[in-house]
Amino acid sequence: MKQLMKRIFSKTWMEKYQRIVHLWTMAPAERDACLANEAIKHLPGSNCIIMEIACARSSVDLFKVRQNYQARYKKSLEEDVADHSTGDFRKLLVSLVTALRYEGEEVNMELASDEAKILHEKISDKAYSDEEFIRILSIRSKTQLNATFNQYNDKFGNAINKDLRANPKDQYLTLLRSAIKCLMEPEKYFEKVLRLAMKGFGTDEESLTRVVATRAEVDMELIKEKYYKRNSVTLESAISDDTSGDYEKMLLALIGHGNL
Repeated sequence: MKQLMKRIFSKTWMEKYQRIVHLWTMAPAERDACLANEAIKHLPGSNCIIMEIACARSSVDLFKVRQNYQARYKKSLEEDVADHSTGDFRKLLVSLVTALRYEGEEVNMELASDEAKILHEKISDKAYSDEEFIRILSIRSKTQLNATFNQYNDKFGNAINKDLRANPKDQYLTLLRSAIKCLMEPEKYFEKVLRLAMKGFGTDEESLTRVVATRAEVDMELIKEKYYKRNSVTLESAISDDTSGDYEKMLLALIGHGNL
């Protein structure tokens, strides 16, 4: 059946091929600026894309994205996010896209302990969008956050994301958990995006294209390892089963299983 559907949608695959080639040939900051601009037009449905760009990139790379966005669209990224989002989503996304994190390995364990307590208090009070909660996520280095989350687990007996599952259907909590995973374990986050993109009968080509184009030269090998461990099938096999033609060849080449 999947082979039949691949033939029926051959024109669509060509359009997807053109899309991934276009994204791949752009400089990373330019590509992220374009992806952000497209996502902003479809908020809140595309909150996760803004979050990915804010959390999975380094501070230097995110700064370059903001520069490129300003140059291309004559408007700041944070201004556009604020204009097209509301409520708790706005508070979180604007804080994340304006983040300028320390990139070093130094960790303040006393601070990690104190902020783990703050996070636990806010979660216990269901104050998930509290300014202090968002501030910690937005300004601390990823190394410092890792120490804080480890302290949280040690002190309170649960991983922070487990305690943020109070309401699995709450879209804000879903985004908050995704942000934490994207900050701490981006390869696990992107493995899940790819898994869901190819789950079931259809294929979410937009997510598949975005992740492969943006992570190909970053952490694709780690993502492939996570994918195989989680699904007992290689990412290459999954892509071949779900795509076709030049689009399939381009995807396989970018994940390191073919020639560009």
